[in-house]
Amino acid sequence: MTTTAPSAARLADCAPNFRHAIRRDTKTEHEALEAQFAPFMAAPERHLSWFLATQYAALGALLASRPAEAEGLLSGLLLTELVGRLRFDLENRGVIAPALDRAAESLDTVAIDYLVLGSRLGTETMRRQLFADHQREAIPQYFLIGTMPELWQRHCAELNTIEAGSPRAAKIIQDTKAGFAIFARAALTQA
Repeated sequence: MTTTAPSAARLADCAPNFRHAIRRDTKTEHEALEAQFAPFMAAPERHLSWFLATQYAALGALLASRPAEAEGLLSGLLLTELVGRLRFDLENRGVIAPALDRAAESLDTVAIDYLVLGSRLGTETMRRQLFADHQREAIPQYFLIGTMPELWQRHCAELNTIEAGSPRAAKIIQDTKAGFAIFARAALTQA
């Protein structure tokens, strides 16, 4: 007699892990932020300066919110590069973006990595949708970095080592929500 029930090993592979928990537990904040960016997606040329200024303010605040000793921050160099490219893009457009205060407390490096590296995936999707017919030199520099798949894979591996439901997991989720709040505040500040 054959059975189609999954084996115990297969079930173990599908067991909820922290990588899935962080996505699930920050889904509301993520979706709210995407809704804030809907005007940009609907009319990118009209809202491009606002979008770039929002990213600049938020990523600058994340950079300032990292711990003093951020040795575990995978996205540190990338984050610095993104802020520099956004500054360049805004200067070329004649836009001055109001700065944003850092988080009240330092954010966990894993939370910062989740926000920065995850946003690169979304930014690449935007680039393909919004700038497919543009010549490379006409695309803002912020959109040209790419997804950094090797860093994303390392980050996912790190997420998989964190025990879902642990105090560390709770702190990372809390800090990821605080990071999404920084982006939401930046979007309002730039309006």
